[in-house]
Amino acid sequence: MQRSLRIILGVAAASGVPACAVAQASYGFTVGAAQLSDTRNERALSAVLQFQPRGWLTLSVLPSYVRVSDSGVSSTGLGDLPLVAGAAHTFGGAASPTLGVALVTTLPTGDAACGLGTGQASWGADAGVSVAATDALRLSVSGSHGFSGLGTQSALSAPQATSLRFEAALAVSSRWILGGSLGGDVGHADSTQALARTVGAGATYAVSGPLALTMDVGHGLTAASPQWVLSIGIGTAFSGISPVAPTSSLRRLKDSFGGGVSRGSGSGKVGACH
Repeated sequence: MQRSLRIILGVAAASGVPACAVAQASYGFTVGAAQLSDTRNERALSAVLQFQPRGWLTLSVLPSYVRVSDSGVSSTGLGDLPLVAGAAHTFGGAASPTLGVALVTTLPTGDAACGLGTGQASWGADAGVSVAATDALRLSVSGSHGFSGLGTQSALSAPQATSLRFEAALAVSSRWILGGSLGGDVGHADSTQALARTVGAGATYAVSGPLALTMDVGHGLTAASPQWVLSIGIGTAFSGISPVAPTSSLRRLKDSFGGGVSRGSGSGKVGACH
């Protein structure tokens, strides 16, 4: 099992996971596209800026610039701004389990009048656990829940619902990690959006040192889900073993299409201003 941990943790370290408790900064940039319905689509340019004052603590900012089109009209501008404080710890033992928790606050920086934001602050929480299952395979389960406001909504999740994710990551070489994900909303959600189910797949390639390239796709499994989503990213913040970091295909896709833009019609606000 020590060999398996060297494989997985070696790939993670090559992609920017700190090996000691030294303050570090990391970044990532993503471009993505999503077909939300027959008439509605979203294009996004997003970033993740991270600072680790301790090896177990990560502070993140996720700004985005989005274009949303619906029935021939569109709006373009900044989305809402998520701020994340996450903590993770890896325990000893054969499976080397990693436990992670995070608090998420979303600031209303998007223009709600244009359908690009919610116009209100919100907060939510993430929690998850991952384990080393075999020589090169790591499995994780995680959940997110929005407790107030609508800012936790995105192309892949409804506001004030509980989102669950089941994910696997396979280190096929010292540079390549392949992943698969299944996620969906459960329980109560805000009435403006229905619950969604999405399956995702992705790959991470360690380019050089901490720099990694990511490619992710997702497909909706229900009528309320996005028809398809696609993102490509590059940076030093996209790998590792924390179940509450952007280290899997479905979580990277969710982060790419955050910012308070809904899957619904937006009450006709898209295209209301330019």
